[in-house]
Amino acid sequence: MEFKNTIQALQKLGNNVVREGKGILKRKKKNASGTLSNDFDYLVTNQQDSVTLEFEFGRAEDYWQFVDEGVKGVGGFKGSGRARGQGSDFKFGSGKFAGTWNKFKKNIKGWIRTKGLKGRDAKGKFISNDSFAFLIQRSIFQRGLERTQFFSKPFTEQLDKQTDNITKAFADDVEAALEQIQV
Repeated sequence: MEFKNTIQALQKLGNNVVREGKGILKRKKKNASGTLSNDFDYLVTNQQDSVTLEFEFGRAEDYWQFVDEGVKGVGGFKGSGRARGQGSDFKFGSGKFAGTWNKFKKNIKGWIRTKGLKGRDAKGKFISNDSFAFLIQRSIFQRGLERTQFFSKPFTEQLDKQTDNITKAFADDVEAALEQIQV
């Protein structure tokens, strides 16, 4: 069976979700290295008896969910900052996801280099990247990561908007297949 109309409908859904998701990442400035935005894509595959739509995150496969849903901090932070990641199922220190303190620090140091940031102490003197990374790491661990919903929100909204079109496209494909059988 050919799924010509269904494929087009799913491609429209995938394209809209990716376009809106990349826009959210850009607006919220969540694209330091560009990996997530560059690797965020969709793929429609056509088998003999099925069509599937998959969203791909490439090299960001390990962390896209944390960016989408945010991560709750462990608490105990000082200062005027507020907790982030409210409503997320993810929480630092829960032990559900593999990761080490050192790997976390290494990734933050890479982010610091990418952004070209330099930390300073209370007197205005520059501090080492190790110290700066530790301060950022501790803040993230305590306060958490903000939710972006760069994938879940556009996916839900677009699916709600396009469900009828996808259903109609599938019905048209089935009708065309039945007409071929009757001929």
